[in-house]
Amino acid sequence: METEDTPKRIEYPSLMQLNKRELANHLSALLRKGTPRLLVNRMRDVVLKQREELRRHKIHLTVTGKLWSELIRPLQAERKNVRASLSYKTEDDTDPRAAALLAYKEVLDTLLNRMDSLRQGGKHTPSTYATEKNLTNHGLHWTDFVPVHIKLRVSGLFDAVPHKPKAKRKVPFERLVQKDIHEQRKHRLRERTTKALLRANQDSLLNPSDAADALVQRIKVALAAIEKLDPNEPVPTTWHGLY
Repeated sequence: METEDTPKRIEYPSLMQLNKRELANHLSALLRKGTPRLLVNRMRDVVLKQREELRRHKIHLTVTGKLWSELIRPLQAERKNVRASLSYKTEDDTDPRAAALLAYKEVLDTLLNRMDSLRQGGKHTPSTYATEKNLTNHGLHWTDFVPVHIKLRVSGLFDAVPHKPKAKRKVPFERLVQKDIHEQRKHRLRERTTKALLRANQDSLLNPSDAADALVQRIKVALAAIEKLDPNEPVPTTWHGLY
């Protein structure tokens, strides 16, 4: 899928395969053969521009792929747990527990396929897709991508399962992430928020006002809140998500 960083059509594909020295030698040879300098300069400029666009596009795909993977991994873990639960005495289709697990698994399977397609497409990050589709919480967790009416339907099925003494009741759509993902996001958020605080402090000194001072205090509170996040809790992208 093309993005705004991707060339719509590659010009001079053979020149795109040359390294910097080979390209310079090839263009010099064209000039010696009498090719107009204006055309040679255009060829050089087009090739260099396309290379930069492809470089940016590769970075874009790497970043978006990583962000989608951080959403998909907890979803895969939940799907794995549900499949493991289904392997125990669920042959009876009339069993309320089996019905609830099967319905939940179907939702997880569908969502996993959709998210994987979005990751491979490379057009959206989770947050830009969430904004476009008006999803809750800026698409911070995979559960934000499940419509409310589906959550209610599946949760109702689990609520209907008779409770057994000492047995842990399954709670669908829990907002949990792996600890390493939590720590990675927490580190990124801490760095962004520290930079935001530095900018806010500088602005407060250069342009003193009640609003500037209030912003500094809000960011300080956010920094403190970062350290109090639960180890399995989704971490917002910016400090604004802590309020």
